[in-house]
Amino acid sequence: MRVEGAPLGDLSDMVWMADLPAYWAERQPHARAFIFDDRTWTYADLDAASKRLVRAWRAAGLKPGDHVAHVGRNNELFYAAFFACARAGLVFVPINWRFASAELKFVISDCAPRIVIHDADFADNVRAACADLARMPELIATEGASGLRGLATSGALDGERVPLSFNAPFLQLYTSGTTGRPKGATLSHGAVSLTRHGDKLTPQWEDWTPEDIVLCAMPNFHIAGIGFVTHALAAGAACVHTADPSPPSLIALGRKHGVTRAFMVPTILRMYLDELKQRGERAPPLKTLCYGASPMSPALLEEATAALGCRFGQYYGMTETSGTGTFLGGADHDPSRAHLMRSVGKPFAGVSVEIRRPDNSVCDAMEPGEICIRSRANMLGYANRPEATAEVLQGEWYRTGDGGYLDNEGYLFLTDRIRDLIISGGENVYPVEIENVLREHPAINEVAVVGLPHDKWGEAVTAVVELRPRLPLSLEEVRSFARERLAGYKLPQSVFVAEQLPRTASGKVQRNAAKALIPNLKALT
Repeated sequence: MRVEGAPLGDLSDMVWMADLPAYWAERQPHARAFIFDDRTWTYADLDAASKRLVRAWRAAGLKPGDHVAHVGRNNELFYAAFFACARAGLVFVPINWRFASAELKFVISDCAPRIVIHDADFADNVRAACADLARMPELIATEGASGLRGLATSGALDGERVPLSFNAPFLQLYTSGTTGRPKGATLSHGAVSLTRHGDKLTPQWEDWTPEDIVLCAMPNFHIAGIGFVTHALAAGAACVHTADPSPPSLIALGRKHGVTRAFMVPTILRMYLDELKQRGERAPPLKTLCYGASPMSPALLEEATAALGCRFGQYYGMTETSGTGTFLGGADHDPSRAHLMRSVGKPFAGVSVEIRRPDNSVCDAMEPGEICIRSRANMLGYANRPEATAEVLQGEWYRTGDGGYLDNEGYLFLTDRIRDLIISGGENVYPVEIENVLREHPAINEVAVVGLPHDKWGEAVTAVVELRPRLPLSLEEVRSFARERLAGYKLPQSVFVAEQLPRTASGKVQRNAAKALIPNLKALT
């Protein structure tokens, strides 16, 4: 079965992401674009900052197609660099600042940036990651007169936009890969472009207006963070941006600024509701709460509906589709049709969703298979990974690796994750990456990594290990060993010991069979 989203319009209605700051700077120059800590940037400020950076980077010799990497926490300067790269035809590479040194080194080597922007507390890691490159990039600190803030807030405004083509690369976002190494999903200017509908640039958010105040707390290296901010900017709204997604911070910002729209992953929403309950306080009023990045349990959604009293919107998408996929809107969060709240909605405008069998034939309604997405927002491919690209891109279609089915009304329901992806706290974690690290420990002979249900994180990373004879091991030893090589959210929460891991006839460890053993295994302490 295939379901088509509404027509998106032809390319004559397209607005380049590079032109977004100028679009609103012409229409409402003094309106707020960003509120971050005690700083406010208007749309005129954002437009000027991006143009100043274009001028500075051209003067430094950067040419269209060169890469600019960013390793830093959320702030408004990220989007000055984001739009500057769009205007100059540069490829912007936001890197997860939580990466361990080895991961950071691999990503920087893989994208070979001419410039690396970094927060001060990541300077040593960035310098070490760049040390062995054939060409040392220019390192630019985020703050300071000579840093990114100085470049963005002083100087001339002659950052003219280069001519852009639909398939020219713009964003390179790294996702953990099934080969055990992060892969750089490359998104084109056309993939992240906007479509004009009269004066509006956001047809799927018809009721968003320039009067809205949008709370943006997702990390900027994540497609959900970039997508939510840029769609708020596309509406001409004010973004209350923060690097602190803790519930006390979100509650305080919501009250202080009169936030009308927000995005939370289920893990954060759970903690947000618990914080309000502990305080005995009512939630700050909202028009809409959007959620996504990992599944929402029906119980949590029911509790959130009662506590927040607002409309809800759920997104399903991934980095490889520019975050675009399906949307379950407010009208579908209907208690009288409770089964719909277990779905992830219908395709966005310009998106087609198809469910396929292993032989690539198309499934019937209600028949589970692999979810495939066709959209002009699909990635160009994985940078430097032609074989990995060929595995998932087939013509205009992206094979998600997620299992699901379409009902007779065209709603998409998820069933499982075909490629064993673990989603913990909204972060994608691939078991093979962790397995490759744990196998290096001298006491571990073999390992299977799986996800187990967790009330707080959605899923907990869990390892089942086969130990070498007479080599004792503790949970803290495993986590300390892995911490040197992996980001914190990838560390196993629990480790169970099996006398022998189940294997196929060819000797490959069977993850599902290992997972089934866990109730009868002893956990490391």
